Amino acid sequence: MATVATLETFIIDTFTRIDNGVETPVDKPDQIGGAGSYAIVGARTVLAPSALTMIVDHTPATLPAHMRAKLESFGHDMWAWRTRTDGHGTTRAKNAYDGEVRGFEYLSPPIDIYPADLPPARRPDWVHIVSYPARTRRALAELRAAESTGWRASVIWEPEPPCCTPEYMRDFAELTPQVDIISPNHTELLALHGLPPSPAMPDLVAPLEFLTRSLARLAPRVAAVVRAGPLGCCYVLRTEYDAYSAARPHDRQPEPDELVPVHWGAAFFGPQDAGRVRDPTGGGNAFAGALAAALAQGRDVNEAIILANVAASFVIEQDGVPELTVVDGIELWNGEQVAERVRRLTARVRGE
Repeated sequence: MATVATLETFIIDTFTRIDNGVETPVDKPDQIGGAGSYAIVGARTVLAPSALTMIVDHTPATLPAHMRAKLESFGHDMWAWRTRTDGHGTTRAKNAYDGEVRGFEYLSPPIDIYPADLPPARRPDWVHIVSYPARTRRALAELRAAESTGWRASVIWEPEPPCCTPEYMRDFAELTPQVDIISPNHTELLALHGLPPSPAMPDLVAPLEFLTRSLARLAPRVAAVVRAGPLGCCYVLRTEYDAYSAARPHDRQPEPDELVPVHWGAAFFGPQDAGRVRDPTGGGNAFAGALAAALAQGRDVNEAIILANVAASFVIEQDGVPELTVVDGIELWNGEQVAERVRRLTARVRGE
């Protein structure tokens, strides 16, 4: 059975707004947060609960009952509940919005999760991590050590935004060959190269293709996949990059702007659907979780990208995680079947 786990922390998000330097509460209830929560829910659009694992560090007194019930609405089997004994409650964080810029601050400390923390009976085929290089390095070392026990996991790495700067490029060059998928978003990829975000999304196409090729030069084992909001995602496959490199004359150095094939995966909600997008928070994480789940099933990257973009669509059309219900034995996500959105996006990609 294909299996996926996230190494990310469950977080309760609270919200404030900053106007003219003054921070005030927002009339918005606390909600389920954390990259891991969104990633594992994204994976849930592809796989059954029994195939998924996320550790939830909490105390019963600090995890609202309605939040636990919401998590369990996606399936009881996917949550590994772990009671905190360090004197802290369930991790909380503040999201402070200054215009469109989001600031993030932990209000209570998280517990870093590593592969060794996963229950032995739930060691997955794919591991999802959002992290700085230091924690990623340790997680990868643990996975290498576990190979002697017969556990070989593939890895999808979302770099933490603050480490996406030129100063960390050596770390990226060291770690990227050790992961299967590296997946920053477009602003993070631009920042990694010291570039400011472009205000006009259509103007990003050519720069993102150039920079995604550059990211693929760092040799992730499967692909470099750059998430780009309403543009969908831009990706380069390792097999195609290697084939191109092998065909290039030996006296030429590889250049990222040469004709390495670059692919685009269409977002379910494109630029024309801006009104359908309520809150993009967590959309990229859901994409990453679903991508890992689809690849764990043995799907090729092109097909997996479609499922990942569909998973993201369910997350961004409301505040917080989507609504999963079962009607006559059929799962409905926000009232719609996953398969129907996959069918529609597949048809659009094929030009049908």
